[in-house]
Amino acid sequence: MRVLLLHQNFPAQFRHLAPGLRAAGHEVAAIGNRTDLPADLDLLYLPTGGGSDADLRQARAEERCQGQFAQGRRVARQLELLAHRRWHPDLVVGHPFWGDLLFLDDVFPAVPLVALMELDLLGVPPLDGRPRSAGAGLMQWTTLQAARRMAVGLTATAFQRSTFPPWLQPRIAVIHEGIDLQRCQPQPVSGLRLPDGNLLRSGEPTITFAVRALEPLRGFDTFLRALPPLLESHPALRVVICGEDRCCYGPPPAEGGSWKQRLLAELGPRLDPRRVLFAGPLPHASLLDLFRLSWAHVYLTAPFVLSWSLLEAMACGALLVASRTAPVQEVIEHGREGLLVPFDDPAALTASLQQVLQHPARFASLRLAARRRILGSFDHRHCLARQLALLARVARGEDPLVAAAGAADA
Repeated sequence: MRVLLLHQNFPAQFRHLAPGLRAAGHEVAAIGNRTDLPADLDLLYLPTGGGSDADLRQARAEERCQGQFAQGRRVARQLELLAHRRWHPDLVVGHPFWGDLLFLDDVFPAVPLVALMELDLLGVPPLDGRPRSAGAGLMQWTTLQAARRMAVGLTATAFQRSTFPPWLQPRIAVIHEGIDLQRCQPQPVSGLRLPDGNLLRSGEPTITFAVRALEPLRGFDTFLRALPPLLESHPALRVVICGEDRCCYGPPPAEGGSWKQRLLAELGPRLDPRRVLFAGPLPHASLLDLFRLSWAHVYLTAPFVLSWSLLEAMACGALLVASRTAPVQEVIEHGREGLLVPFDDPAALTASLQQVLQHPARFASLRLAARRRILGSFDHRHCLARQLALLARVARGEDPLVAAAGAADA
């Protein structure tokens, strides 16, 4: 069959699905904004151009809606190119948030659609505890349009499905895209040279933190505030922080600047820059080696989309100290696959990390259990097989959720 993949940041969540479809003998085309695709992707790709994810998330409600319309129009022009080439999809799999699916029926009406229902922002508790503004709902209008059109939705975790309205949740399948366990596995690493020239050596006490952007939604503020007592009590300790100095999912500081600037102004004298290293975004291979060297990898998040980095760190055998929040609790049980602490409690995080630094060998069983957890539920080959089976049922005109429920009852 011919499968069309639509995602502004392609390949993104389709990084295993796209080559998996090709390997299964299907024709694959994709449309997205990026032009720097991995060289090993062998498919027909049409770039749209356009703004970034962060631009849309940070814009005002009116600007967001206009941006989604504009993205939909850009995608429609590429759909018309496919139609002109007589390339007609049998199935479309797309992320609706940015507007990519808005004009699908203008070019390819009635083609079965599997919509990537990543998250409903209205179902996510805000960081400040206040009710969500109307703007969050307006941002979701393209997703609700897709909900009316789709044959079935697809999301990565049970928590992400739970954010959608109760009437919609039964139409969303939970299948994570999975982790490449051949690439993400424990192995000896003697050292790692960071981009700034600093050399990390195996056996030296190192705490790591890796996020897409340094912002409170991913616990950056809690993590930095937990560091001063650790640095004081462990003179050999070094801390490596990976991520971009920007806002991606949450708001910027009200007074301007970045969260890194604000927190360094607050804590700077207590954070030795020779020991607290901001590495920026690392190449993927270097990030995996960082997980392997780490004495404790810290992952904090408000209830939100689960980061690939958490699962990859677990797969590499890292010791996880993570937040007791959804969806982290879907993959880590406290004292079994890692240690869980309150999301916004620096003192509790400090206490857990003190235990690890004082008795690192005591937690070896947690590293092994974390690897086993990923092996059991997040092997990308098993996840891909489940996704391909769902897509095949949709392409045949079947209801995959009814079929799955029947199989479960048998």
